[in-house]
Amino acid sequence: MFFALSWPAVPTATAAAQALDGNIQLQVSPDTTLLRPLKDAATVTIDYTGPREAPVTPVDLSVRLTAPPPGTLVSTDFPLIEGTRLFDVKLTGVTGPLSLDYVFPIRGEYRLDVSATDRGGGRLERSFTLQVRENPAKTAFLAGFVAALFLLGFIAGRIFSTPAGVGAVLALALLSGTGPDPGRAAEPDGTAGPREALTVTSSRVGVPGTIRWRRTNPQTGKPVPSALTLRVVQLEKDREIFVLKRWPTDGKLDIAFHFTDASPHRVGATSTTPGRQQASEIVTTVDVAPATPSFGTRGRPVLFFILVVLAGLAAGRFSKRHRVPLPWPGKRVKIHIKEAS
Repeated sequence: MFFALSWPAVPTATAAAQALDGNIQLQVSPDTTLLRPLKDAATVTIDYTGPREAPVTPVDLSVRLTAPPPGTLVSTDFPLIEGTRLFDVKLTGVTGPLSLDYVFPIRGEYRLDVSATDRGGGRLERSFTLQVRENPAKTAFLAGFVAALFLLGFIAGRIFSTPAGVGAVLALALLSGTGPDPGRAAEPDGTAGPREALTVTSSRVGVPGTIRWRRTNPQTGKPVPSALTLRVVQLEKDREIFVLKRWPTDGKLDIAFHFTDASPHRVGATSTTPGRQQASEIVTTVDVAPATPSFGTRGRPVLFFILVVLAGLAAGRFSKRHRVPLPWPGKRVKIHIKEAS
């Protein structure tokens, strides 16, 4: 199951660039509303088509995915990545559709920005929105937890309610993380054929890093055009979270990529030179460092839970003062004291 989004070209040319005539189409399979964050991967296909039936000329394509913005009170499980760039890649000489797999990390509305530029300076920009819903199991757990907190506050309000009033003392325990970790670079062991290099930098949650790949001719030092397949694997669960499938490159590729999980990741690049069937592969492992959320980010969900408990306390005290009957029947037990003979 998939859905497709497309918009016709709109002639909104600026003084610096002409409007590029054509269309950008987006297909996502399966529908993102059916995905579970951090579990299911979606296949995203981007295709630029020329006007009418004219042959497609090579264009430079830019693709950027932005995470959902922060919530008002209760944020997602990963507040550090809200509103940040998840990946940003630029390609040159694209003549056909491009496909990638991605595991969306959090719930919310993502924004995918795609722009195409031809050799004459014409430019076409499109923005798409992708909605990812929360995992139903997490939603049910949160609803049950909130209900339990309210019930706990209600019972406490009935038990400890006195004419003099009720006093409550609440303490917050805040956790702290560690600092960033440097990136790593990998070099191939072989010396025959083109030389490859794969480097990953700024591997820290909350800060988009950089994946840099190069394939050069060892004699001339010039880049070798190749079709590249790039994979990012989260090693703890052995899950592919990002895959580029045979993207055409001019021998180099720079991707701004956000590692959203503070754990080891494996980044692998498999490239094939046109006219040659043998592919070469280079792999590197990077340790992603955690980061410490701000005080406001950590305090908002705790404040929400405190308000739920206080609401239960107020409801319990109100029900006792105004003699509101409990939803369950109450029984009085009479105790008869027998006189000693």
